[in-house]
Amino acid sequence: MMADTYRNKLVEWREEMDKNLRADYSWLALWGLFWLDEGSNTIGSEAGTKIQLPARAANKLGSIELSDGKVTLHVLDESSFRLNKDERPSEDRVLKTDVSGSPDFLFVDDIRLMLIQRGEQLAIRVWDPQHASRANFAGRKWFEPDDNFRVKARIEAYDPPKLVLVDDIIGIQHEGEMQAALVFEIDGEEQRLDAELLESGAYYIIMKDQTASENTYPSGRYLVTEVAEDGYVMIDFNRAYNPPCAFTDHATCPLPRPENVLDVAILAGEKYQEI
Repeated sequence: MMADTYRNKLVEWREEMDKNLRADYSWLALWGLFWLDEGSNTIGSEAGTKIQLPARAANKLGSIELSDGKVTLHVLDESSFRLNKDERPSEDRVLKTDVSGSPDFLFVDDIRLMLIQRGEQLAIRVWDPQHASRANFAGRKWFEPDDNFRVKARIEAYDPPKLVLVDDIIGIQHEGEMQAALVFEIDGEEQRLDAELLESGAYYIIMKDQTASENTYPSGRYLVTEVAEDGYVMIDFNRAYNPPCAFTDHATCPLPRPENVLDVAILAGEKYQEI
C-alpha cells in the first residue's frame, strides 16, 4: 500500500497540472501557429490574412516583416497593440523570439502573440483565452497510482554528454545533449532511458512505452524524476504526463528518440483522450 502522504502529494501535483492546463494562456488556449514568409505577413481577423486572429479582433492591424532572419512589427494604429502588456508600440519594433530567453509578447485586447523559432523557421504563436477548448476541457485522466511504477534507477553518466538530434512533431530536428542513461527494472527486466540533467538535480525524460495509442498519447509522454542522490534517482511513472501536442495542434513537441521507446507497458501516469 502506498503511504497516504505520498498519495496525497501525488494527487496535489496532478491537480496543479490540471489547473495549469486551464490557465488563460495555457496550451488549451492556443488559437493558431502561423509560419512566417519572407517579406510582409499581415495581421488581423480578415479572411486571407496571413496571421489570422479571432473574429473579435479588427480586420487589419498591421504586419510582421521577415527579412534575413529579422522580424519587425509594423502597426497601422498604435492603439491596436500592447507590447509586453504596457507599452503601445507606435514605431516599427524588432521582435525577440522565445529562444532569446526574454521573448516579446504582443497583445490585442486579451489575445496574445509571440514569435517562436524552430530550427531556421520562424512563426507567430497566438493564444485566445476565450478559446472553446478551455471551457470544454473535461480534465486530465490518470491511471490509479501504482507503487510498481515508482522505481529506483542507476545513473550511468555520459562524460562528455551524449550529443543527439531530437525530432519534433512538425518534422524539425534539434540538437540536444543527454547527460546520462537511467537504468532500472520493470517486472525483472532491465530498461534504460536517456535523460537530460536539470539544474535542480532531477532528470528530464521524453519516453514512449507499449501503452502508446491504446491507453496513452501515441507520440509518447514526458517525465521529471526526483532529485538524484548518490548515483541513483527515483523515477515515478505515476507522474508521466502528456506533452502539449496532446491538447493542441499548434504545439511543436519534441519526440522520444528510438532508445527511449520501452518494450514494456507502463500503466501509470496520464492517460490520453482526444479533445
